[in-house]
Amino acid sequence: MKYLLLLFVSFLITMNEPLLSGYQLGVEEKTKEKKIREKLTIDDFNYPMLFNNNIYDFVTVAIYGTGAPGSGVIIAQKDNDYYVLTANHVIGEILKGDVIEVQTLDGKYHNAKLLKSDKEIDGALIKFTSKKTYYSAFIHPEVLPKTGMFILTTGYALASKEATRGSLRRSLGPIVTVIDDNKDGYDLLYDAATNVGMSGGGIFSDFGQTKIKGQGWEEGNKDCFGFSTPILVGIHGRAESYRAGGKSGASMGISVHTMLSKFGKILVDEGVTSLPSERETLIYKDGCPIYCKVNDGCDQY
Repeated sequence: MKYLLLLFVSFLITMNEPLLSGYQLGVEEKTKEKKIREKLTIDDFNYPMLFNNNIYDFVTVAIYGTGAPGSGVIIAQKDNDYYVLTANHVIGEILKGDVIEVQTLDGKYHNAKLLKSDKEIDGALIKFTSKKTYYSAFIHPEVLPKTGMFILTTGYALASKEATRGSLRRSLGPIVTVIDDNKDGYDLLYDAATNVGMSGGGIFSDFGQTKIKGQGWEEGNKDCFGFSTPILVGIHGRAESYRAGGKSGASMGISVHTMLSKFGKILVDEGVTSLPSERETLIYKDGCPIYCKVNDGCDQY
């Protein structure tokens, strides 16, 4: 009788145990509150670093103009003013009283001002003002987009029939061709899937795609060896299509150097006379120490 009682108790304990430890079925999962992303953290880095980090998210913004909602990239800062490159068709035709809004990664909305759009290229430069600190993308004067260069595009894709919610997306692929003086300034064609809403978002590459050594790969760099700052090489515009209908599958963008040749004078007039070197960027200053933690200390290399 005592044996049967112990067997019964054991049976009850077994029945109360989960089917799989760590994976409980039939139990309501608790939803964790989303943390506001304002600054780079250790969760934003993996090793190896090439295209394997979340820096892109921090420099990418959502833009709401009079055109279709789109994306943009913060490229410069002067005091409390932030300067953003985007596609002209995202901004649309701005009339007196129209408002442009920029939403940063932390969820904050900022009123923005159109500084210049261009009739020859599908590009625009806007600015917003904030006392908060945001990251600006890194632009290298000698890194030019080339055929075969591997790139990453990012932007805020809108909801679709298949995807019920909009989301910040990334897409990878090579540049398939570079065409100078192309229609609307679209000099880059690349094999990376893009969605509506990603127009105006950044096209990024990496020092690994060039013959140039970044600060993180210099010999004797014990502070953050292996750290590689993403390089902004262009601004995404739209997908390529044919006159007879249909799309080629390629996406089109404008080189950031083409953009700066159009809007550089405006930036100078605003007091932005130069863009920071890699070591001077906030991305590098904040990112290096965090990256070393991921790799258990960079001084081992």
